[in-house]
Amino acid sequence: MAESVGLGAPITPATAIDPRIHPNSAVTPAQARGEQDAQRQAPPDAPTQLALGTIVKAIVRTPSATGPAAGTQLLLRIVAPDPSATDLVSGTVVEVTGNETLAETPLGLLAVQRRLALVSGTPIAFVVIELLARGSDTPSAPARSGGWLALEETLFALLDPAPALAELIRAVLTPRSGAQLAGTLLFLTGALYHGSWPGAAVSSALQQSGQGKLAQRLAADITALRRLSDDASTGDWRVLTLPLLSGNVPLAVRLYLQRRKPGPEEALHFALEIELSRLGPVQLDGLLRDNRLILVARSHRELEPELRQELKEAFAQALAGTGFSGDLSFATAANFLVRPLDQLREHIKITA
Repeated sequence: MAESVGLGAPITPATAIDPRIHPNSAVTPAQARGEQDAQRQAPPDAPTQLALGTIVKAIVRTPSATGPAAGTQLLLRIVAPDPSATDLVSGTVVEVTGNETLAETPLGLLAVQRRLALVSGTPIAFVVIELLARGSDTPSAPARSGGWLALEETLFALLDPAPALAELIRAVLTPRSGAQLAGTLLFLTGALYHGSWPGAAVSSALQQSGQGKLAQRLAADITALRRLSDDASTGDWRVLTLPLLSGNVPLAVRLYLQRRKPGPEEALHFALEIELSRLGPVQLDGLLRDNRLILVARSHRELEPELRQELKEAFAQALAGTGFSGDLSFATAANFLVRPLDQLREHIKITA
């Protein structure tokens, strides 16, 4: 089943983030930056074997006639090259220099802010997630980008100094069924927004292994997520960002909850949104009244009939034996109905 989030069926991340650009090589996180003497130029990071689905930042070095201006920063998701796709930015690696990988694309010459283990001439493709302010140092914030780069790097940084701790985090973030998914989301909602997840042990292990900057980035991400959940600019909706693992890549699942509590005769309205490497953003818009759950699965691309049928069957299995009834329908739309983050984003329209 392709790219389901797990409504009563096991999550199958291999379909969402499948082969690596180098299938026989492990993914290694970028090394911590900025810890060298400020007067010396930092040595290049070790090359990164980048998994499909990972989010990276890129800077436009030389713009094309139809692309954004030089210096513009983009959040990109690495995807598999597909000549038939019209919504991808396809390019070719030009060279790897320092801690950047230069790629020639229809948007111009892009400097991907990672040293990738790719040779000149390698095809590479992206989905543009977001346009960042020109010259901004804004990190790939999980609530904005759909991924969680600091958490991804943390999981790999813990493999040698604290493998048991890394495995515990992976187990928590990889639910195997719809019931486990619901439990994981409830746990993370409390632990992230009212607790201290991922905890002092993770911070201590990172500090002791020389990854102090990474520990600070992870803590800053969590602080930003908590601040966003109370941000009045998201209107009637409270935004909670929760991580789930798909393969080696943390996906930032966004849970939208109405700030106003429903009255006795009103349904509880919520939405769950996730960005998948092939389908793009998918949103489950839900109404819960008494023991009846109504879900509408909205996507920007039309889901194939086979996938719709599998999702309907998974939904029915998830409800079986719970005492709940419900219905799952599908809709294809350019814009979702629940969009509390719109005021925090500035999107780019691809015309090339």
